[in-house]
Amino acid sequence: MRGQQKNYYRTELLTGVGQSFALIGLVGGIVLQGVFTGGLSKPQWILTFSAFFHTVRLFGGTAGAIYMGHFLADREKLHSNLLGLHVSSGNWITDANIHALTAGLFGKSSGLPSAAARAADLIAARLRLQAYSLSLIDGFLLVAWSCAIALVLVGLLRKSPLSYDGLADVQQQLPREAKS
Repeated sequence: MRGQQKNYYRTELLTGVGQSFALIGLVGGIVLQGVFTGGLSKPQWILTFSAFFHTVRLFGGTAGAIYMGHFLADREKLHSNLLGLHVSSGNWITDANIHALTAGLFGKSSGLPSAAARAADLIAARLRLQAYSLSLIDGFLLVAWSCAIALVLVGLLRKSPLSYDGLADVQQQLPREAKS
């Protein structure tokens, strides 16, 4: 148990430090974006800038969680089906596993049919666990590839033509056009 706790603390420390750095980078990037675009120069622009980023943050988190849940459910069905194709009656590996489990469970069962049913349930539980594990692996791969693609797309971005710097000029021109 002690070795497992050491491994657990290391991964938790790595996760905590990584999330801290990610949050600091995210907040720093948002503040720099606001400063460089002029979005923090007037109170009403600060509110607009803040509302925009909070909307994107909430929508992105919700959409990501919903998509990931759907993806995991579909992948679990796929892996369950694929694993189930290899577990069939008459297959020597399946029969050997069921016989071994039945023999192990016979002492604590009410009879041979009960032990065989419990053995089949254990095999089904193993398959469900394996299918869920494979779907989680697919989920992590999806996140990794999504992050890699997002980094490439961010690297290809050009400067946005929209900024708060030219907004004051536009606001000064509006009353003149309205009077004409």
